[in-house]
Amino acid sequence: MARAESTQPFLENPLVRENRRLQEALDRLQAQLQKTAGLEELAGFWRWEMNADLRFTWVSEEFTRLTGLPTAAVLGKSRADMGAARANTAAWERHQEVLAQRRPFRDYRYAYIDNAGALRNISVSGNPVFDAERVFQGYHGTCRNITADVEAVDQAHEVTARLLEALERSSDSFALFSPEDRLMASSARHRALFREIADQLVPGAHYEALIRENARHLIFDNEAAREAWIAGRLTYHRAPEGVLTMRRQDGRVIESREERLPDGCTFIIAMDVTERHRQQEDLADNEALFRLLFERSPMGMAVVDETGNYTRCNDAYCRFLGYAREELLGMNTLEVSHPEEIAALQERYFGDGARESADHQFERRYITKEGRTVIGLMTTALLPPIAGRETGQGTNIICQVIDVTERVATEDALRLAKEDAEIANRAKSDFLANMSHELRTPLNAIIGFSEVLLGQYFGPFDNPRYREYAQDIRGSGMHLLEFIDDLLDLAKIESGRLTPTDTDIDCAMLIDGIVRLLRERAQAAEVQITTDLPIGLPALRADTRMIKQILMNLLSNAVKFTPRRGGVTIRTALNAETGGIDITVSDTGIGIAPEDLPRIRRRFGRATSIETQHIQGTGLGLSIVDSLVDLHGAHFTIDSELGKGTIARVSFPPERTVRG
Repeated sequence: MARAESTQPFLENPLVRENRRLQEALDRLQAQLQKTAGLEELAGFWRWEMNADLRFTWVSEEFTRLTGLPTAAVLGKSRADMGAARANTAAWERHQEVLAQRRPFRDYRYAYIDNAGALRNISVSGNPVFDAERVFQGYHGTCRNITADVEAVDQAHEVTARLLEALERSSDSFALFSPEDRLMASSARHRALFREIADQLVPGAHYEALIRENARHLIFDNEAAREAWIAGRLTYHRAPEGVLTMRRQDGRVIESREERLPDGCTFIIAMDVTERHRQQEDLADNEALFRLLFERSPMGMAVVDETGNYTRCNDAYCRFLGYAREELLGMNTLEVSHPEEIAALQERYFGDGARESADHQFERRYITKEGRTVIGLMTTALLPPIAGRETGQGTNIICQVIDVTERVATEDALRLAKEDAEIANRAKSDFLANMSHELRTPLNAIIGFSEVLLGQYFGPFDNPRYREYAQDIRGSGMHLLEFIDDLLDLAKIESGRLTPTDTDIDCAMLIDGIVRLLRERAQAAEVQITTDLPIGLPALRADTRMIKQILMNLLSNAVKFTPRRGGVTIRTALNAETGGIDITVSDTGIGIAPEDLPRIRRRFGRATSIETQHIQGTGLGLSIVDSLVDLHGAHFTIDSELGKGTIARVSFPPERTVRG
């Protein structure tokens, strides 16, 4: 017994120690398992195992919660038996090949419809299991529900697609390069804009290669300039800032701007600015032309601001005022203005409402540096706003001035001379009008005594030549009296004494009386006078004596210039278009040459043809007709053709027609 007692502790101690060690290891393992408990649930994983026939033999408890399927739906089935949706057939076939070769796999993805009818996406990873003899026992692995991730990616793809569609429809072109400077996408407009390299704008193309190819189609003076541009473009690409301008060999101008995105990609926007650059070049050319014209113009030109200070002036303007340019640019326009005009200028340009319009043309007086007064014909206009000018800087006025000092002095002298001539002319007219009695009395006596002699009231002439002399005396007296009558009438018209006294005139009765007075003269000339006076013609409101003189002059001329056995016709009519009365005198006379028509209507004007040289006349008849017609607001025309006759027409305005 003693031996037994002594040997028992010796036999139990190793076992106790081993048990104790195993228990401690088990406690540590349980502690580790407790630390990892719930990680699968938190991470959205579940575990699974397959046997050698690739049928599920076990799934972890997270399976049902994460998939919405009972464990019975998978246990004993292969993945093919489950009928999971396989949109990507190629991926499924590759997965089947991996399983057949007993190789591990990672992140094989598939989709299925759960019991609620929702589409779920799963990511599967697994490792093959072999026993000690390397006999395949099956697979074990993990699954993860990636539905939310797939939906997020799909949404991102949709947003990207919409963004690309919007950019595609943009009026600007765009291209997107990866952080590795590989082309990821470009719009159709971008390819059209860079049509020379459109076939190279494909995904994967390198940025520098495209830049070099594009440079072949730009304008450079030499190859060195081309390489310098490429180097500068690559430098710009590393830290893009501002806009690049490219002039292409086909004449187009393209602007490009790059933006570096947070993920390292580069976004390029380009646009065709050919028309804008052309307009800018035209504007620059126009400005250069304006500067040249401004500086070289013989006309004085200056620009003043809204307060009247000179901001610019050319040499001609400086010469006009006698100042150097540097002196004028420090002065105000009021400082060189005549004192009597300063108030008017201030109101015109600097008063209320002055900015509504600065377009004026007027004469103004200036005081030169030497103190002389000069006169300039000034034309002013508002200058249009300059592109890029900040608001609130006011408005400029451009002034053009022509020195008219001598012209004004000449006009003043001519005006004074004209006034003197008008005074003298009025004095002449007054003299002739006042001399009518003194001139007419002796002429009437001469004409009367010649008619007594021709009538042989105190006995016959012993010598027939006395009768011829008496006829000459009477004819000369009548001609002189006619001339004096015309001259006196013209004098009255010029002096303004002759004004119409309107009455209602029966045109037929008036014309019949005039024809009776001229019939004897017409018969002596063997010219027939006929009338065409329609019944019912309205009365004419006019001065009877003036109308009678108008018709007497026209009929006398017609008889005078019509050969023997010719005819003269006077007619009246109501103008259907105007409603006024027309009186026409036509003849079959010698006619008037076109070049003589203006001449015969001037005072003392006569035709130059040989046929008219023997015909007496004062040359005042038609001039008087013109004046008397004007006093009635009527219109006087003459149509004539050499050898065929003349038509003289007086057209009265409708307001002189007396309506019933």
